[in-house]
Amino acid sequence: MPQSVNRRSMLSAFGGLGLLGSASAAQRAVAQTGSASEPRDGQNPPNFLFILLDKCRRDAIGAYGRSDVHTPRIDQLAAAGIRFDNCYAPQPLCGPCRASILTGKYPHEHGMQKNSYPFVPNGSNNVYQEPIPDPFADPRFDLWANFPHFLNNAGYRTAHIGKWHLGERNPGFFDVWKSFNSLLHHWVGEPFNSPYRPTIQTDTAIEFIEENADRPFFLYQSYYSPHEPNNPPKRFHEPYKGKNVEHEEYYASVTALDEEIGRMIDALRRTDVLDNTFIILTTEHGRTWIDRPGTLAGMSISYDEAARLPLIMHYPRVLPAGVVWQSGVSSVDLMPTIMDAAGLYGRLDEDYSDRSLIPDLVSGQDEWDREIIIQNISQKGIDGVLFEERAIRTERWKLILRDFRAWSQMRVDELYDMKNDPGETKNLFSDRQEVVKELAGRLAKWGEQHRDALAVKLGRRSMG
Repeated sequence: MPQSVNRRSMLSAFGGLGLLGSASAAQRAVAQTGSASEPRDGQNPPNFLFILLDKCRRDAIGAYGRSDVHTPRIDQLAAAGIRFDNCYAPQPLCGPCRASILTGKYPHEHGMQKNSYPFVPNGSNNVYQEPIPDPFADPRFDLWANFPHFLNNAGYRTAHIGKWHLGERNPGFFDVWKSFNSLLHHWVGEPFNSPYRPTIQTDTAIEFIEENADRPFFLYQSYYSPHEPNNPPKRFHEPYKGKNVEHEEYYASVTALDEEIGRMIDALRRTDVLDNTFIILTTEHGRTWIDRPGTLAGMSISYDEAARLPLIMHYPRVLPAGVVWQSGVSSVDLMPTIMDAAGLYGRLDEDYSDRSLIPDLVSGQDEWDREIIIQNISQKGIDGVLFEERAIRTERWKLILRDFRAWSQMRVDELYDMKNDPGETKNLFSDRQEVVKELAGRLAKWGEQHRDALAVKLGRRSMG
């Protein structure tokens, strides 16, 4: 294990259960030895099915309120579980968000702030990104304290299937590895005349479920769709006939995945492990259809079209059903939540002491009592100048502050009233300076707590 791993994270398996005040029902389900093969009180430890879609907008899923899209199986999953209405990416880009999901750390903490392959953006200010063949073997990144690693060490049978986007190789904690880094076509051969890759992935997942139904397992199913090119099997266009849905290929791609997700859920039910499987479905970023500052291919922006994510959880043994969760959460919350559900929360250091979502979900304390932070590096320049940004989201407001690398005097900062302007169309930065100063102060304080120098810099700049 690299020397950069925080040694406090290697505590005994359950030495820190007191961090939550009282152990959750999920924690009590596993023996204090930390071994998933030795449950306590006659209960089996939960299985995990983690489903990650790529570049999936919230409005591509019917459960989020759009009636002209067709995702009946995902909608059923949401209706029987918890649908999060305000989940945000810590950075709306594939690799950084995926690393944050695994580690529970923000990109400035784990170091993965760009995708792990060479990238040359369009425009006059082309930048070549150095290849990163294996981030887990690269001392620049802190990725080893991650939940699949902990689960595997605790006796879980682990599998990753599909897009990984954190290097080409198995980092060593997946027993089954059927994966690729990125940029692999959705069809194995000629589109529409060869096997559809998501179907192959689902077949592999079902085989894994059937082979491991009698033991604790963690299955990470990562579909590359609906990332372009959007060319799903033609039959998935049938639900859209006569509806005049703009970007139909995109939404039909999600409809195709809906069928694959339904097949995995059927496999869990058929093997009698559905009720004991914690299912999480989300994405690493969405996409915008309109021209937004700094974006390329519709992502890497702090606006809701890309940064606000679908997130659905289903775990009937512990979590309530039919709940729409309104308060803000982040993808960084998934790692401690999964560790808590597995009964392995004590392996985490104090940085995670109040980060599991399970206590609030079980108690129903749906209160937006903290700020959500978004980090971002633009994918193209404004007037040829690249910038970084920090955004802070509260129940009503979103403040976006930018740092231009070349022209430090440039100021293109934004404030939006998310209650009255959810489309983020009217910038109130100049009109509501009292709100700007309050949010900027909160951002600077968060930056100090999390050792994020840019958040501190930008927050102090706007505090007045």
